[in-house]
Amino acid sequence: MSLRLDMVLVAVTAALALRLSVLAALLPFFSARSVPVLWRLALAFVLAAALAPAVRSALPPGGLDLSWPAVVAEATRSALVGALLAFVISIPFEVVKYAGQIIDVQIGFAIVNTIDPQSGLQISVLANLYYLLSALLFFAVDAHHVIVQSLIASCTLVPLFGPVDGGAASWLLVQEFGAFFRLGLQVAAPCVLVLLLVSAAMGFIVKTVPQINILVVGFPIKIAVGLAVMGLSLPYFRQVFELLLRGMGGQLDRLLGALQTG
Repeated sequence: MSLRLDMVLVAVTAALALRLSVLAALLPFFSARSVPVLWRLALAFVLAAALAPAVRSALPPGGLDLSWPAVVAEATRSALVGALLAFVISIPFEVVKYAGQIIDVQIGFAIVNTIDPQSGLQISVLANLYYLLSALLFFAVDAHHVIVQSLIASCTLVPLFGPVDGGAASWLLVQEFGAFFRLGLQVAAPCVLVLLLVSAAMGFIVKTVPQINILVVGFPIKIAVGLAVMGLSLPYFRQVFELLLRGMGGQLDRLLGALQTG
């Protein structure tokens, strides 16, 4: 009894595992310290082994060039594709974190940044709250299915051991990133506008009643009003974040289209 090893299938599985490993290492949830590296690698290899036969059958007939230069070039392309996909997926979460940081500055919570145990970085209180809420909404609306569909589509639209247009894809992401600050301000707009009116009102009170210590009175008022408006605007936050998640599928499709050459 002899065993025959399909080197093409092995190469396809390794390339898929690399693409998925980079994606899992950079995704908002899997990049946390609380997720063991072994779990990320296991998830990447399981998905790669499941997709490899279908991807192998979709390859053009004929043998693949498995020389060292070709393998290194494919490893670079797979890592690039995985990193670009992770960048697009992380945009909605970075938008809500940016909105939380804006609100923290307006309320006065920016001086009480804490260490996020998941990432090991300093993060503001409300930015972390928005991030956790976005994580719950992400799974509540089944947006993780979009990621799985994009992974499958990437194997078809951007086939392994084929050329990719990294320059066009990178420029597309630069254009998509241009809307980052606008979307963050849109999420934080209700709290920012109300707190701006509160600051204007307190400025008027200082001019009319200078005996009031505005630093002592103003901070509790801004905190109370800011948290109240933030709580009332949570339905609006959900609508905006769901729109961001729906747009994520289109962004991923445009990215995969930009990666295609010809």
